[in-house]
Amino acid sequence: MKALVLVIAAVLLLAVGGGAAYFWSGQQQSQIAEQSKPLFYPLDRFVISVDNAQHSRYLVLELTLLSHDSQVMTQLSDASPLLRNTLVAHFSNISHADVKDAFKDIPQVQATLLDKFNQTLRQNKFSYQIEQVLVTNVFIQ
Repeated sequence: MKALVLVIAAVLLLAVGGGAAYFWSGQQQSQIAEQSKPLFYPLDRFVISVDNAQHSRYLVLELTLLSHDSQVMTQLSDASPLLRNTLVAHFSNISHADVKDAFKDIPQVQATLLDKFNQTLRQNKFSYQIEQVLVTNVFIQ
């Protein structure tokens, strides 16, 4: 009789342990899936005049920043003025023709801006980095 009680207790213990492990692994998989989903932070529309001898010309740019880390997203609003300043510094001395040429290769523009943004963040003691810069809209007049 005692052996039967021990066997039943062992089976119950295994069942409870297995159920807890299944529940815990399901939560971990849910968190991993949530972390692997990209998060987006759209910057405000950026408008700057570009150098042209004959007419006033403008670059209108909409960018979205991408990260998989939710903590990065919550801190980007604090860094937004620095990032906009980086855009001004980058585009302020570029001619209209150079801007048009640059935007023929959007992946290169995105890579350049990503490098400049992350450099700005490091210089200003932000502990995170942006994973990707997406050009979501561009208009060159």
